[in-house]
Amino acid sequence: MNAASGRRLLVLGAGGHARALADLAETCGWQVVGFTAPDSAAATGRVVGGDEVLAELAARGDIDGALVGVGATALARRPELFALILGARVAAPSLVHPRAVCSPRASIGAGAVVFAACVLGAGVEVGPNAVLYSGVIAEHGCRIEEHAYLSPGALLSGDVLVRRGAFLGTGAVVLPGVEIGAGARVGAGAVVVSSVSAGTTVAGVPARPVAERVR
Repeated sequence: MNAASGRRLLVLGAGGHARALADLAETCGWQVVGFTAPDSAAATGRVVGGDEVLAELAARGDIDGALVGVGATALARRPELFALILGARVAAPSLVHPRAVCSPRASIGAGAVVFAACVLGAGVEVGPNAVLYSGVIAEHGCRIEEHAYLSPGALLSGDVLVRRGAFLGTGAVVLPGVEIGAGARVGAGAVVVSSVSAGTTVAGVPARPVAERVR
């Protein structure tokens, strides 16, 4: 799952998540060659240009892989940037922190990242370009689809299904067998006891749609 030492990685993004991702990548043996930002002219440090430099660097053989480095504040861009990586025919490595605990029967898709102290149980499936931040626990049989984003400490009891592009806030708890719909958002600390429809935002204990809670 993790890279051989010294391979060169480009991070698409230059914010807080990009820095956290770079730290994880270096822990996993990658050399981060730079970051991209939309306004590269105003950027400093290791920013090497806008997202369009990916294709140029790949064509020259200057990178061995790339990952999406935009986080919770730009979730809608994650699929678009992942498509850029695939289109450039660059590897999108899966990264697993050495202090994560993963069952040998768990699977992790291309471009997915698993931070320290995560626990993945038997049969867990993590889809491409998904993010599992520090301390996420996904017990047996959970399925986390592509582009989903799980914040620190999210807890998935057995057989939970997190659909494409869903977001779980810090410390969210999802009970066994519950489905989180595509693009749904679960607030920090929420306890989800029943399935959440696609595109719905829920919060609270037990979690309810936000519009319902404010009535």
